[in-house]
Amino acid sequence: MSHIQESQGWSFPLRLRDLLETFNGDPRDVDLFHADYDEESATMVDLSLNDFTEEGLKEFKIVLDTKVVRVEAMGGNWISVYVDGVDYSQIESLALSHAGYCLCEDYDRWFTMNQSDQKN
Repeated sequence: MSHIQESQGWSFPLRLRDLLETFNGDPRDVDLFHADYDEESATMVDLSLNDFTEEGLKEFKIVLDTKVVRVEAMGGNWISVYVDGVDYSQIESLALSHAGYCLCEDYDRWFTMNQSDQKN
């Protein structure tokens, strides 16, 4: 495990949305931690900013605009991201919805069809 903030040239804090944009649409496996509760994470597999529809960007705006305070490389495309300024319940809601644990009609409104096809 290594801190990657210096090697990527990011200036912290930055928003989660900005971090995801730096990956140019390449999905990452993300363990998203609240900075104050780092013993519990919300895991999202193959997360990319391209996964979200316009409505999804609005629905999860609070989480996507939250402040990233630290990023750690875990190997391969897997990273741990520590955020602050959002309730853990909102982080968990995004992770569960991204994994498909929401109403089908909500999933289809919030996430792109390509991402939906990858999950099924």
